[in-house]
Amino acid sequence: MNALGNVAGTDRLDQKPYRDIQRYLWLVTPLWCLTPIASIFLVRETGQSAYFWLTPFLLLVVIPILDMIVGSHVSNHPDDHVARLEQDPYYHVIPYLTLIGQYGSLVAGGWAIGTMDLTWHAYAGIALSVGIINGFAVVTGHELGHKKGTLDRWLAKAALATGFYGQYIIDHNRGHHRDVATPEDSGSARFGENFYQFTIRQIPHSTLKRPWQLEKDRLARRGKGPWSLENEFIQPALMSLLVYGALLAAFGVVLIPYLFVAAATAYIFLALADYLEHYGLLREKMPDGRYERVRPEHSWNTNHIASNMLFFHAQRHSDHHAWPTRRYHVLKSYPDLPTLPSGYPGMFGICLVPPLWRKIMHPRLLAVAGRDIAKINTDPGKRARLMQRYGLTDSAAQASRTDTAPSLATTAAAVPLVSDVTEWSCPGCGYTYSEDFGDLSQGFSAGTRWSDVPEDWSCPDCAVRDKTDFVPAHQKLDGSFPL
Repeated sequence: MNALGNVAGTDRLDQKPYRDIQRYLWLVTPLWCLTPIASIFLVRETGQSAYFWLTPFLLLVVIPILDMIVGSHVSNHPDDHVARLEQDPYYHVIPYLTLIGQYGSLVAGGWAIGTMDLTWHAYAGIALSVGIINGFAVVTGHELGHKKGTLDRWLAKAALATGFYGQYIIDHNRGHHRDVATPEDSGSARFGENFYQFTIRQIPHSTLKRPWQLEKDRLARRGKGPWSLENEFIQPALMSLLVYGALLAAFGVVLIPYLFVAAATAYIFLALADYLEHYGLLREKMPDGRYERVRPEHSWNTNHIASNMLFFHAQRHSDHHAWPTRRYHVLKSYPDLPTLPSGYPGMFGICLVPPLWRKIMHPRLLAVAGRDIAKINTDPGKRARLMQRYGLTDSAAQASRTDTAPSLATTAAAVPLVSDVTEWSCPGCGYTYSEDFGDLSQGFSAGTRWSDVPEDWSCPDCAVRDKTDFVPAHQKLDGSFPL
């Protein structure tokens, strides 16, 4: 590793070092978050207030065009270089730089509104532009919030504080990743549910009910009530109040509509992404009542280069849900996945027009599911009508009870509880629970026996594996998809 953190490992001296061809393209991500600042500068230099709308124009027009022109990148890093790339500090710094840019744009937008003589449409352009960057702060918080380090997780809360959305980490990591592609998940859109119906269902549950209940349960295991500074719902909310309060103190109450729009845009931005990431995809429910392990085919994927640079590869969503702790730059592409026709920016406009969404996405979903409604996450109230409209079959209704025995492909192997084993590991991400130390963050004090950990508890690092999937810590990780 050289002074710049460039990874260039080889197995043989006569081979050329492996180079990540996208290495320096990731600098586009923090630069993108400075576009509201650039627009303010351009307005001051030219007097043309249309530049205040530069950020939405780039996101919704230019980036989709670039995705069409530049195309997709489907290759992956060689497996024997992934570990070295993950450890390369260069890639760790990129999200930190992005976070600085996001705060810079939030402050710059407040300064412009507080000090410049603006028309209503100029004000709206600044607010929407910063709101879009707050939406990308959710992407930064998503990347950092999945990491195991304490610093990264606190920085994730700081990133989300710009959009008053700190509880996202709780809901996403411990709720959405656990329930994804099931009817129980408010963050997984159902077949026949348009974006507006999804948003009405998703925002109250994913924003308030589920994250609050998850934190309440966690703190209860520690013998504490929810109204505590240890509540990770409250912590980032206080950070947001501090940030927004400081901006109001510095630039005045004229910022109130600006801050409201900046926060609301972040929520809508996430709702758009959530709507398209798992639309209609369904995990099979096994006879024991559990759902099959999350696999890459339970997410819609896209490898478009231009938009993936802005989204920290979150568009390689299939690999992310299979391996949530994997860093952005080594997320993989796989063949034969459910695939979106464009990157997220191009899909956002399609989401907002339900007839267009149905025309483009329903044939893709039906092809993935083999036109079998039993393999589609469906809006219950529209099930019969959708079956008739699209001529769907229902394999679940046709199959007898004897045909629904669990298969090796979908059933997690039962691991016997061995009384002398005191350390248990998640076979997906490597998180280890030790009876000697417990896990105070999860509400388990030192000495808490594995048998006393609730049966419905999930791995706190990846949320892909349940307690029943854990193996004695001395066993190797399986190194395969979480089945």
